[in-house]
Amino acid sequence: MAKNVSKKQNRESSSYRPNRGVFAFFDRVFNMDKILGGVFPASQLRYIVWISGLIVIYIISSLNAESLIHRIDKMKSEVEEARADYTTQKADFMKAGKQSEIIKRVEPMGLQENKTPPTKIIVKE
Repeated sequence: MAKNVSKKQNRESSSYRPNRGVFAFFDRVFNMDKILGGVFPASQLRYIVWISGLIVIYIISSLNAESLIHRIDKMKSEVEEARADYTTQKADFMKAGKQSEIIKRVEPMGLQENKTPPTKIIVKE
């Protein structure tokens, strides 16, 4: 007598694939049948997630380092600019304090330079 065989696949069969779940979603999206031989390696998923997490941390830290380098370069240029301004202002103040510059500024007010040198007063006791 013939055996009654159902047309649906048996769940114990090696080619059975559920239509719902995370692994079925990955299988539909990435279609890794050619690489994996038709079976998603669920036991290796935790390693894949761990490696992916390490890669994300590496990318974040490298981006953070690059932004820190950009900020350092920006601050260096600001310090150099401030140093140049300080040097320029210091030179202007030193020049403005010279006697010849002071005379040029007070002549329009009607003041003149004293041409006679100061005399020393000696008091005898």
